[in-house]
This record gives sequence, structure tokens and C-alpha cells, in this order.
Amino acid sequence: MLNIISRYLLSLIITANVFAGHAEITEKLTSSLSSEGFENIKVSFKDSDLFLTYENRLYRFEIDGLLKVFEIIDSSLTNEEIDRIVIVVQNKKIPVVCVSTKKEILSSYMNKEMSQKEFADNLEISFSVKEEWLEFKNVETTNSSNLKFDFIFKPTYKFEFGLYSKPIRYQLNIAPSIEFSLWKGMSTLYELTIPLHNDLLPREDTVRTSMVVLNQAFRFSNSFIVSSSLGYFTQNRYGIDIDARNYFLNGDLAVALNIGYTGFASFSGSKLYYSDPYLWTGSCSIEYRIQKYDLTLGIMAGKFLSGDNTLRIDINRDFGEVLIGFFALRSDEGISNGGINLSIPFLPSKHLKPNFIRLKTNESLAYSYLLKTNTDDLIGLRYNTGYRTSDFIERLNPGFIKNYFQNRL
Repeated sequence: MLNIISRYLLSLIITANVFAGHAEITEKLTSSLSSEGFENIKVSFKDSDLFLTYENRLYRFEIDGLLKVFEIIDSSLTNEEIDRIVIVVQNKKIPVVCVSTKKEILSSYMNKEMSQKEFADNLEISFSVKEEWLEFKNVETTNSSNLKFDFIFKPTYKFEFGLYSKPIRYQLNIAPSIEFSLWKGMSTLYELTIPLHNDLLPREDTVRTSMVVLNQAFRFSNSFIVSSSLGYFTQNRYGIDIDARNYFLNGDLAVALNIGYTGFASFSGSKLYYSDPYLWTGSCSIEYRIQKYDLTLGIMAGKFLSGDNTLRIDINRDFGEVLIGFFALRSDEGISNGGINLSIPFLPSKHLKPNFIRLKTNESLAYSYLLKTNTDDLIGLRYNTGYRTSDFIERLNPGFIKNYFQNRL
């Protein structure tokens, strides 16, 4: 009888020590991550596994944020009995990707006792987050991203080449915007355009509202993401837009569908000119990512803003934070066009910590050049809502993360 009581008491003591140790780790991790500037932090334990989730709006590049989280975890776990570390990265409070590894593997990598290739090979990265996300169901959130306002500054620009009288014509603007969130998956954006130089359309010489968007994103399963937008978009369109994307092969294959119902609207000074909604647009597309080369091949077919039925082919390649792409267009009326896409990172690489009000720059500068700009050749035109499902992943594709760690200097 005494032996049974002794074993029971010993079990209670061990359990109490484990819980005390977990509480200490939780407090240390949430404090360190929150002090650094990460948001929507939750920490949980299951047996000897540590589960942690966070959202990064601090570092320009998501993998830089992940590396900082690795560093904080490694410095916070000294001699604790932790076997596996499971990290779920969020966007708008929605889980995006799960990254897991053994504690000893992470420690060896952080102490430079393991090569980058070995570390990448030992990382488990998956779009499947359903089971891991359940571990945070009853855990309180630390440092929520709700009701934090970002004032964002970025340049916008357009170029036209080839005219004999003026070989280069361009438009340069400053586009300050404000963005904030009130609940999971929700974003609100207001953008103003201030012209600095304009050789193109005369009506774009005035200070004007360029976007007003209310967006709600959903993740319905491990692979199905929907982004719904309501408001005033680019290309002088207002209305509603639904963008859906389903991922397969752990993110290497994606099938997407877009539907929009819009009307014309244009701000000129303090006046707004608009029509009733009248135009349905839509497209379906498929993308395949060749993981070895960070190369994405895409094909899209649909009805676009000029009323054209057009086929579009894209070839894009990621070089770390830089994206270079080419596209070709062909309408059912025999019109052809094409161009290039370019996206480069914009300074700084680390923003101010998110707060009630924060000033920041845009993460990247994107440029798309269309070869033919005559009105009759403008096929495949799309408006931008600022919230495409393709942008929701934000370079958190599992294969991209693996490649980055293998090739990181």
C-alpha cells in the first residue's frame, strides 16, 4: 500500500515539474517573440513536443522571420525535455504552413555543427496544418494583430518605350496607403496616388484615390484558400471579386479560379465618375512548380476587361526575394502580346515593430512591362485588388523554403 502511495506521489511531483517547466518555457518564448515584434503568438505542448505559432509582419522576407524564430526557440530551450519542435506560420491569423524538426537538429544547425543541406533535409515542411492547428484551439493569443494600423509608402510607375519623338515616356507616383485588420482573415486597404511626373494619360495628373478594398480570406481545408474582395480596384474598376486556389502535391501544383463583377469608376480631383456594374470577368488557371529550379509554369484562360477571350502563359523563377518572369498572350481574335514581370525587394529588410500606428514601406517593387500598348492590343487585362490568393502564401511554399535553406550563404 505504501509503495502504491509513494509511486502516486512521485508521479504527481514529476507531472507538476513538467507543467512548471512548460509554463516557464511558454512565458519565455511568448515574451521573447512578442518583444521582437512577432504577433498572434501561441505556445502549446503535447508530451515532449513543442507547438508554436506566430505571424510575421516585422521582417520583409518570411524566411528571415522564420530564422529569427528558430534563434529564439534555440536560446529559450536549454536543458528542457523537448523532443520535437512544430511551428505553424500564419498570415492574417490563418495558418499557412507547418515547419517541424527535432530539437537536437535545430541546436546543431544554430551552433553551425550541421550543414545547410543536412538541416534542410531534416526539415519537415507541409501545407497540411489541420492537426497541428488543433493544438492551439484553447490557447490564448499573445500580441494580437487586430486594430494595428500600417501607413505604407511605395512608389508606383509606368513606362512606355519606342516612340521616335520621345523614346521613353513614364509616369512616377507616390502611393501612400493605410491597411488594418479587425478579425481573422480580414483586411482593409485605402490607397491614395500622388503624381510626381506624368507623360502618359492627362487625367492621371491629379491626386486621386487609387484603391479602397475590404477583403476577407478563408482557408476551408488543408489546401483550399479563398480571397473575397469588395471595393474600388485598379484599372478604374469597382465591384466584387472572388479568387480561389486549391493546392496539390504539397504546394507544387495549384488550380485557381477567379470571378469578378465590376463597373467603371474614376476619381478626378474631388469628383467621382462611375457606371452601374455591368461586366463579368473570369479566368481559370493551373500552375506547376518545378521545385529543383524554383521555376513556376502557368497557363490561364478567361474573359478579361476588354471583353476578350484570351490564353495566357507564364514562366516565373524565384531567386531568393527576386522574381523574374515572362508571359505571352493570345486572344481568340488572333491578337498576340507579351511582356515581362519583375519583383525586387524594397528597403528596409526589417520594419518597425507593429503597433497601434506604424510607418513602413512596401515589401517589394513590382513591375510589369507589356510589349504592345496600343488600345487594340490590350488583351488579358486584369484589375488588381491587392489581395490575390497567389500572394497569400508569401513565399512560404514548402519547396521554396527547402531550397532556400539548402542554398543560403
